[in-house]
Amino acid sequence: MDFEQILSKARTGRTCPDGDISMTVRVSGAPEQAVAVFKVLKGGVAEGRMKARVFLAGSFGCYDLEPIVSISKQGRPTLLYGKVTPAEVSELVDGYLVNGRMMPDRALCSMGEGGFDAIPRASDLPFFNLQNRIALRNCGLTDPGDIDHYLGCAQGYSGLSKAVQMDPADVIGALQASGLIGSDGCRIADKLQALYDAGDDEKYVVCNGVDSDPRSRTARLLLEGDPHAVLEGLLIAAYAVGARRCIIAADSRWAEGIRTTHKALEGMRPYGLAGDNILDSVFSCEVEIRQTAPSLVTGEETALLRFLEGREAMAAFRPPFPEVLRFLGKPGLVDTIETFAKASAIFQNAPACFAGLTADGSRETRIITLSGDVKHPYTVEVPLFTTIRTLVEDIGGGVAVGGHIKAVQLGGPAGSFLGPDALDLPIESASIVQTGSAMGSTTIEVFDTEHCAVEMTEERMAYLQTQSCGKCVFCREGTLQMSDILRSLVGEGGTPQDLDLLCELGEAMRTGCICAIGWTAANPVLSSIGLFREDYEGHIKEKKCKSGPPRSFE
Repeated sequence: MDFEQILSKARTGRTCPDGDISMTVRVSGAPEQAVAVFKVLKGGVAEGRMKARVFLAGSFGCYDLEPIVSISKQGRPTLLYGKVTPAEVSELVDGYLVNGRMMPDRALCSMGEGGFDAIPRASDLPFFNLQNRIALRNCGLTDPGDIDHYLGCAQGYSGLSKAVQMDPADVIGALQASGLIGSDGCRIADKLQALYDAGDDEKYVVCNGVDSDPRSRTARLLLEGDPHAVLEGLLIAAYAVGARRCIIAADSRWAEGIRTTHKALEGMRPYGLAGDNILDSVFSCEVEIRQTAPSLVTGEETALLRFLEGREAMAAFRPPFPEVLRFLGKPGLVDTIETFAKASAIFQNAPACFAGLTADGSRETRIITLSGDVKHPYTVEVPLFTTIRTLVEDIGGGVAVGGHIKAVQLGGPAGSFLGPDALDLPIESASIVQTGSAMGSTTIEVFDTEHCAVEMTEERMAYLQTQSCGKCVFCREGTLQMSDILRSLVGEGGTPQDLDLLCELGEAMRTGCICAIGWTAANPVLSSIGLFREDYEGHIKEKKCKSGPPRSFE
């Protein structure tokens, strides 16, 4: 079946023709209330009160407003209502669609052409207008389990159709021209080229769909909200290197996302988009979904491959980049779920246009989850020139209880702490990289001034010690000793020599460990001592004890 035949079949498979009423329930993880709202909407359609398409979509990433219901009809703006309960559904739907009442006191915003004076437009809200959603472009907008919706409304698989008509070397060249960089900081085209040159008949492409940082929600949002974009990008990469096997390593915590991704994969088979001779081409590829235990070490590529082989997740020594990794003795590569979702967007829109997809000529965006003492713990996709202040204050609404920011931590529990004077730095500026921080794990955690730096650091180091795979002596013993020293400082006050020892251990770990977890594990300690030495000295001199329970990382 070629692509035009697929599109024709998809149009006939749509449950509602264009122009009908559309009602969408958006939520993360399909909790009970959202399912109840969805059932009320579906019940109204089943009873014949209206002809409408109703579906349960993935989240926009603004979790504290869910479940969000959008109601739209051709010729009218779409209205979004937040925190909807089952009891409100009939009033909202009948009020807008039947009686023309918008209920502005309940509306979040309007979308599309036109608008209403009493209701803000989505384009005027920071959550929408400060984002540039490339990987997340369809999350909250399409039915994630319905391939016909992806094909008909989101240019679905048009990128793969273009790619399989190109020479594989030209596909890699197009990705090189796009400048696409994975969240590991490496160009995906360089990794693909190395695997393309490997010259083996059997190759593997692995998508890391594990939120290794417990605060991150990148994989969850994409698996639940737009698995087809990930699958399409994965197949484009497999075609480029000649791989016949792909694996999505899915975070075992996100059961709804795994279920949705399985459903998406099964929906591809009747259209010939998986298996043999995809899109009537010579390209054949199978995709497998495997559940993976979430941990920091599985964020490291070689450790993830070992885990998928059935061995203990441990990092391995790596040759200079770009290297070819080995999986089951065969050449392979690993990249992030965000990278593959962007790859499909690039080919759907033409690689040369990728620079135009982001503001001010910046080609790259990053998906980031806000957490900690922030009013709105959202997941968003923003250009790399976006400042920390813009994310925390404009999108996140600032400190939750109206206090002041003491520090932010970028890149998960192994990231460096940054003080308030760093808030105006772009999220991936050279200044931030010099601190040892990076947005690889795509989180920003906010701490208000009520927190003690020693306690913040002790909580993180205790967690990092549990995440060390144990292979590397510097990491295994360094995190243990640091954790013990910090526990002593928090509980008994410690001595001035403890600070010198922490710094010595940290510098040794940065130079002696073999993977990124070990290199960065000392960042919280070294950065907090540099920024908040008075907190440490206060514990030593005044023998302060811990002020409250730690934040959970699970």
